[in-house]
Amino acid sequence: MNRTLTPILFLAATGAFAQPTIPQVVLNVGDQLVIDPTFPISDAGPGGANATWNFAAPGFSGGEFTYTAVSAASTTMASDFPGATMALYAEMDADFTLHAFFDLNGGFTEHGEHVFDGNAGVSSINTDPITFFTTPLTATSNGSDTYGSTEDFVGFPALLTGQHTWSVDGYGTLILPNATYTDVLRIHAQQVETLSVDIGVPFEMVSSREEWRWVKSGIPFPLLVFSLETDEFGTEIGATAALVSYSSATSIAEQAQLPMRTYPNPVRDHVTIELEAHGSVHYRVLDALGREVMNGSTAAGGTLRHRIDLTALKPGIHHLEVRSQQGVATARLIKE
Repeated sequence: MNRTLTPILFLAATGAFAQPTIPQVVLNVGDQLVIDPTFPISDAGPGGANATWNFAAPGFSGGEFTYTAVSAASTTMASDFPGATMALYAEMDADFTLHAFFDLNGGFTEHGEHVFDGNAGVSSINTDPITFFTTPLTATSNGSDTYGSTEDFVGFPALLTGQHTWSVDGYGTLILPNATYTDVLRIHAQQVETLSVDIGVPFEMVSSREEWRWVKSGIPFPLLVFSLETDEFGTEIGATAALVSYSSATSIAEQAQLPMRTYPNPVRDHVTIELEAHGSVHYRVLDALGREVMNGSTAAGGTLRHRIDLTALKPGIHHLEVRSQQGVATARLIKE
């Protein structure tokens, strides 16, 4: 792979000790991240030193997904991603699962993803993995990387190649709907890529992407991602994703067990949960095979009574898991 990564290791003397640093990205087996993949923002805001990025007002979209970290070698499709060391696994619904593969040695490198839709699984393999940034990451780091992947274009095999150029353009405080993060670095990146496909007649499509990532030491996934996509038809908002919560495997194991009432149970359509909690509360429902079939979130300021609509669930035994800053509560549900 052709890489010309040039992170600047030494900061200027003025204010050097106030600038954040990310020594490395650490993701452990069992870590869990709740991601809002459609966080509703429309711009990235300015960069600069000691910036404050306030994105509290939009609120989360309500369509969060829970990702669990597993070792890449433990997956059945590990041979497709030989350079990956870790994977994030998510169940989007009962018939749709996703594995995203990464290597975090010396930075944040994506090797591709595998999607299973209930039929044959499909791997999108980065034949030339993309390094989004390198570590150690400081307020003056920058770099570039080439990347490439095999793709499917309306049933035809295609090759995607591109150039990724990035630099840290600011640091400061990031405010999301449920939390305020200090010592955050923001990475500004430009990507130019070409999709080559032969559908009887070979042709190429060229597009570009401008992207911002907010990252913080101790959290293995960007707190926020915002991008703008440009092609021959114009520019539009691309991927926007926000971190709702992060729980390390250690903190999950040590998290306090909270008392919770659930009624009625057995349940026909709606179940009410009742517990003591403050701040954001996230819940998910698992089926008898441990697959996530529903999730959601709400907010609490003391005694929480929240009604969950289960009409779409199939009859049978389900597992309810509720998490807050104070701990975790679980219950066995019987859906009639």
